[in-house]
Amino acid sequence: MEEGEQHVVRAGAAAVIEDGSGRVLIGRRGKYPKGIWVFPGGGIEYGERSEEALVREIREETGLVIKPTRLITVFEMIVPRINVHRIIFFYMARKVGGEVKATSDIDQIKWLTPKEIAELEDLGDTVMPILKEAGLI
Repeated sequence: MEEGEQHVVRAGAAAVIEDGSGRVLIGRRGKYPKGIWVFPGGGIEYGERSEEALVREIREETGLVIKPTRLITVFEMIVPRINVHRIIFFYMARKVGGEVKATSDIDQIKWLTPKEIAELEDLGDTVMPILKEAGLI
């Protein structure tokens, strides 16, 4: 958390990216909270629409160019013990270009079926609820 960010609500966007064969992209965080498996995404900048932020963040984090196909849900995460309050727009998306590569934000990336994702250790709190909301489990 940056200095001065305590008690700030942050907005972000993340994607469940399908590969067309029943697998979705999931990444392991390389930064705080390090080692947690999450759907790739990131913060929305001032003046940026959530879909624009999503496309930018996915390219930065994974090397992929995506097209958002539908909004799954808006998820509010409040964790007072670590001063986190985030509102995250989760989208379904499909790959339209680029090649998958890990970055400093996401240090490991895998295409997995929802069943394989459920078997991972250290899943982020939003992963299973979002897969359910997306109709994938």
